[in-house]
Amino acid sequence: MAFVRTSNIVADNGDVYANIDAFQAAHGPCGMENPDLVSCTMVLNAEGNGVQVVLTYTDEAAHDAHMTAAAGETKPGATFTLVSAE
Repeated sequence: MAFVRTSNIVADNGDVYANIDAFQAAHGPCGMENPDLVSCTMVLNAEGNGVQVVLTYTDEAAHDAHMTAAAGETKPGATFTLVSAE
């Protein structure tokens, strides 16, 4: 069964981005490059200083493997807030 993780990611420096391409240029793919994803979306927030990322995995095991692999990565300059994981 698919497993969906939703996160809000906001730039710490107050920068405002014109679109998601600009946000990704500054902060990277934000998990969207994982090969175990069934789908993924990224939407710029109303303030333009962050995005909401929705990652849909094949199952919870694929999600957990991605989180374990990403645990050592640091993304300075942005605050990640988990909205939901189910």
